[in-house]
Amino acid sequence: MLEIRFHGRGGQGAVTSAELLAEAALTEGKHAQAFPSFGPERRGAPVTSYCRIDELPIRLRTNISAPDIVLVLDPSLLKTVNVTDGLKETGTLIINSQKGPEHFVHNHKLHKIATVDATGIALQILGRSITNTILLGALIRTIAPVELSSITAAIQKRFDQKNAALNIQALQQAYQETKILNMPDYPTQENQFADAPAATGENAPVQPQAQSLWIELELGCLITNPGNSKTYYTGSWRSFYPLLNKDRCIKCGICWILCPDAAYTQDTEGFYPVDLNYCKGCGICAHECPTGAITMLQEKEAGV
Repeated sequence: MLEIRFHGRGGQGAVTSAELLAEAALTEGKHAQAFPSFGPERRGAPVTSYCRIDELPIRLRTNISAPDIVLVLDPSLLKTVNVTDGLKETGTLIINSQKGPEHFVHNHKLHKIATVDATGIALQILGRSITNTILLGALIRTIAPVELSSITAAIQKRFDQKNAALNIQALQQAYQETKILNMPDYPTQENQFADAPAATGENAPVQPQAQSLWIELELGCLITNPGNSKTYYTGSWRSFYPLLNKDRCIKCGICWILCPDAAYTQDTEGFYPVDLNYCKGCGICAHECPTGAITMLQEKEAGV
C-alpha cells in the first residue's frame, strides 16, 4: 500500500489534491481513499490531507503517520511544521520551491527529493497561487503512483472546461520542470560538508524538528506561559492583504467589528488601519465594507 501525505494551507487545494489522486487511482481499477485533517478551518491555516492507494481493499481508517511520500504545497510550512515527521527512510519528499532539491538534503536516508516552482507556474498560468494540481504533476514525474492520463481525466471530471484546461496545462508544465535528486546517488551530508564550515541563514539545509514519541512523555503537564495569538505573527499565512482607501472610508468600524483575528485598531484620526502581522487575508473586511473602501491585493510571492 502506498501512503501519501499532503501539507498545505487553507485555500491552496491540499484536500483537492488528495481527492484527485484517489479518483485517478480508482479509474485505474485500484483501491484508494482520500481524507483531510483540519486545524483552524480558515484560509491560510495549515492543512493536512491524506491519500492511500493499493491493489487490495483498504481497511485502515486512520491518519497517515508513516507516509511513503510527502508533498509540501507551501514552502513557508517548512519553518513551522515538521513535514517530514514519520516519513519513511525509503520515502520521497516533494516541495514547492524555487530552490533545487539539494537544498533540502539532511540526515534522512530518503529515496528521492524533488522540487518544482509550483507557485511560479500557478501565477503564470492560473493567475493565483493555487498549487494543488501542479504538485500532482511533480508527483507523477517523481514516482508515478498513477498515470498522467488518469490525473488529467480526474481534473476534467472535477473542473469546468476552462479551469480544467488551465490546470492540466499547469500540471504538464510542472511535470516537465520538476527537479529530482536520487538520494542513493548523492553524497551524505556528513561527507559533503566534512571539510566545510557549517552553513547558516537561508543557505543552511532544512532540518526536521525533533519530536518525542507519546510513550516517552510523562503524565501531567505544567503550563507556565498560557498561549496567546499575539505571540505569533500569523500574517505569514496570508495570500492577500487589505488596502484601505481613506477617501472612501466613513470610519464606521465594521472592519474592526467583524475581523476574526482582531487585526484592526482605531487610530487617532478615527480610521481603522490593519496590523499585517496578524491579518490572514480572509477578505471579510473588504466584503462587508459598506463603501468599498477596502480592496484585497495579492501578496508578492516570497520566492522560497
